Amino acid sequence: MVAFSRLALASSLVVVGTSALGLAAAAHDLAVDHVEGGGRSDQTPEELGFSEAGDSDDAQSYGKSQFSEEFCLDIGAKGFPIPTFKMLQAANWDAATYFAQLQGAGYAEDALQMTGPDAALLKSDCMKERSHGRTKHIFVGDSQMMSLRNAFHRLNKCPEIWWSNHTEQDISDMMGTVQRNDKSKSRTGSNARFYSKAEQAPGTAQLPHGCTEEGIGSFIHWDGWVSHTLPVKEIKKEMELIGVDPVEGDNVVVWVGSNFIPARHRMTALLQAINKLHEMKVKLVWDSPAYQDVALMAATTTHNEGRDERTKIPIAFNSISQRKATGQIGSNEYATEKSLYEQGIEVPTTKRWQITNRYRGLQCDGIHTDMRARDPLFYDMPCPMGKQKYGQSTFCTWVEPFKKELSGLCPWAYGLDDMVLQSGLYSMCAAHEKPFCYSYTEHIR
Repeated sequence: MVAFSRLALASSLVVVGTSALGLAAAAHDLAVDHVEGGGRSDQTPEELGFSEAGDSDDAQSYGKSQFSEEFCLDIGAKGFPIPTFKMLQAANWDAATYFAQLQGAGYAEDALQMTGPDAALLKSDCMKERSHGRTKHIFVGDSQMMSLRNAFHRLNKCPEIWWSNHTEQDISDMMGTVQRNDKSKSRTGSNARFYSKAEQAPGTAQLPHGCTEEGIGSFIHWDGWVSHTLPVKEIKKEMELIGVDPVEGDNVVVWVGSNFIPARHRMTALLQAINKLHEMKVKLVWDSPAYQDVALMAATTTHNEGRDERTKIPIAFNSISQRKATGQIGSNEYATEKSLYEQGIEVPTTKRWQITNRYRGLQCDGIHTDMRARDPLFYDMPCPMGKQKYGQSTFCTWVEPFKKELSGLCPWAYGLDDMVLQSGLYSMCAAHEKPFCYSYTEHIR
């Protein structure tokens, strides 16, 4: 079995006035989560693009022809999707209470790891077609790809690498830039924003047993909101630095994704990535967008617009919901990818949107299931061009500010990123298999 534990969850625990059994039943009853100001979100496995039992139609595609409940990848905890909106209402929109109740109900670290037999796990070199040549994975994007690179490292028993820490002088210099631009009367309309650097490889210390050079992924920062053009020059430079060449028989896999690509530009960005990387003779895996949980965003933001007098719902909830509905916060749900596939164009794509939608309620800030992936500068650092009105994105990407003190209370759900990585590997190496189990259960176990 995969070296992740499956915790038996007690069905008698109380979750914000609802038993764990009642929580699972509520999730089933809310197949369409109608909330005031919100829209419809697909929840059934079939609607999300999964078969109920995970069976495959292609017996020769990959080792097993039947991915039953006993032979598939899953998360240890059951009872998803969590009715986040109703739970936050019951908790009076106090995020700390919400996270504490999740922990109390058994949605804790051990229960949120990926589970399944070793034979169902694909290795990171599964796409290798020749015995010779090196295999190198390059992750291009923002926090979405930062979390995926670290899932790649975990798969290969390599050290995780997150964002670099900033000194007080760094922060002071950045704030100086903000203040100067804020006072300037002739600001240019730049969309740039601050972001942290990241190391390309673990430190010089001896790597742990099992970690090899091919098990370490490169990371190239790309903000899909600021620039819809893939950083091709940086990708080519990285390939030159590490000495890989697809023409010479090396396998180069480029994973591309961004949480914040405006809806109107998402198809252009996707098609351009397909064309550019095809010209470079490298393999592309497109990382579908993360599900964005508006209720959790509204409960964890530092911005307070008060409550609706009648419903007691934070006014920020409706504000964020409107931005999500109009594509101003970049998710675009899964519309772009679905539109492309309906045209008969198949591109290796992760099931990040399906997985994070199915397991919603675990996103600490409404997007990240592993808060280490969120750039620390995105907690409350203003735009380089100066402060702007809440929700406005005239001079830089709109990112909802987050209450830092909540990050230590969040569910430790990096097992979802491990599943997203596996979904990408399957899309390349065993596209006709369906190794993910999402059969509904009325009991949390």
